Amino acid sequence: MDIEHKHEDLIAIAKKYMSTIQDSCHNIHHMNDVVAYTKELLNELETKKNPEVCMIGAYWHDVGRIKLDVGHEELSAKMLRQHMLEMNYDDEFIEACCEAIRYHKWNMSPKTIEGLIIKDADKLAFLGSERWSACLEQGQRLDDIIQLLPRLRNELLYFEVSRKIYDREIVRIMRLLYDRYYGDRREKE
Repeated sequence: MDIEHKHEDLIAIAKKYMSTIQDSCHNIHHMNDVVAYTKELLNELETKKNPEVCMIGAYWHDVGRIKLDVGHEELSAKMLRQHMLEMNYDDEFIEACCEAIRYHKWNMSPKTIEGLIIKDADKLAFLGSERWSACLEQGQRLDDIIQLLPRLRNELLYFEVSRKIYDREIVRIMRLLYDRYYGDRREKE
């Protein structure tokens, strides 16, 4: 059985929460990017990991942002725990899922391989062209993201495969910016 199908009720709750977040950098589109990067990392990494924990974590990692920005990681874990308890998930599995999302912030160090996967997927989602397009369309400043880009690849990403994904995605961002800048200039000429 497919992981997302097996946990569809739990995932549907996360999607519902995420669809209410207005922050274009941490909304349902960001969640979808994190899910996609998590799947890619799960397919590429040869290390032992629990794919179910990773996929649930990908959907739930930012749910706490419905109430908090600072400290949302812990709130996300608490909310996930509550819903999993209500759905009669096993205590050990609940703890593994919560642990995977508890430390995904830039300055945090995940304690599990699943947490490292979620953190890398979350950071790679900063490179998503949809995120950059939304920020540019809404006139949001990209200063924070731009300052992190030089450090992201070599200092913040844990897995080598994550760095390869970074290399691929940075080219897409450059193409987006190039097309936006030169496309606008060509239209004016």
